[in-house]
Amino acid sequence: MSTDPEDVPSTWLTANVRPAGSFGRADVGRLRDLLGVLAATASIVVLDLAAVTLRSGHAADAIDDAGRELERRGGCLLCINADDDARARLGGCRHAVVVGPGEPTPVP
Repeated sequence: MSTDPEDVPSTWLTANVRPAGSFGRADVGRLRDLLGVLAATASIVVLDLAAVTLRSGHAADAIDDAGRELERRGGCLLCINADDDARARLGGCRHAVVVGPGEPTPVP
């Protein structure tokens, strides 16, 4: 993102998403679609993983892809309440900030 004051957005749009259930390979399309739309329009996406089980590496790929798009636009994807299993699945994500339950949430 440019540091030229003319190019820096004066407003932020934050989206909070709390998926629920178990996301396997067959379910990832909906997650990818939702995160894709949010990554294209929001400044920050907070993905609350407290009520979800990530059963597929494809879910982690969808999350990382959305994080990459947000980063490209100067935003951030923040995954909160990630239990040990979710953290293990998301361990390879380079474009999402992942924090566990009760951990301090970084300021993007």
